[in-house]
Amino acid sequence: MVFLLIALGLGLLSAVLKPLADGLFDTSMWVAKVLAPSEIDDDEISTRFLKVSQAALMEGWLSNVPFIASSFFFASLVIAFFYHWWAPILIFFLTTFVGVLLKLFFGRSVSYYLSLLQHKMANRVADYKRDGDLERLDAAESYCKDLEDLMIMYQGARLRPPTPKQLKQIPFGDRYFWLDQRTNGV
Repeated sequence: MVFLLIALGLGLLSAVLKPLADGLFDTSMWVAKVLAPSEIDDDEISTRFLKVSQAALMEGWLSNVPFIASSFFFASLVIAFFYHWWAPILIFFLTTFVGVLLKLFFGRSVSYYLSLLQHKMANRVADYKRDGDLERLDAAESYCKDLEDLMIMYQGARLRPPTPKQLKQIPFGDRYFWLDQRTNGV
């Protein structure tokens, strides 16, 4: 019974972290795509470019949130197996259901996640300035400015970050597309 309770606790922790983890991941991927040059083709190279840009945006503790949420989820499934063979199935469906409900009701707007990304980037600007790393400082300041512009643009729009499926429809380099599509009810 102890294994089942531990698995349930870890599963619920992963469900609680799901809105933040998915929001950060989806927003950072969206930001990477809209900050990319519009001339990029949708191919393997652009996919790598997006992942590198997303990693630059999520560097530090932000990148740990999705990792920790998935780690808790998979750990809960493994621990549940020690209780009984059917327990991982139960934990999987329960955790997924609670996670989806929490994401639906407690998911935040893209402005919230943009502010987290911008705050973390501003901290990196200060760190690079202190360390005298001019090359990274220029890149971080540029990202900071772009994130501030996006925050101003999307402030008050109450749009949630685009899902990976919705992200495929957004063209590279088009900062207004998500705002235009969602405000027009499409």
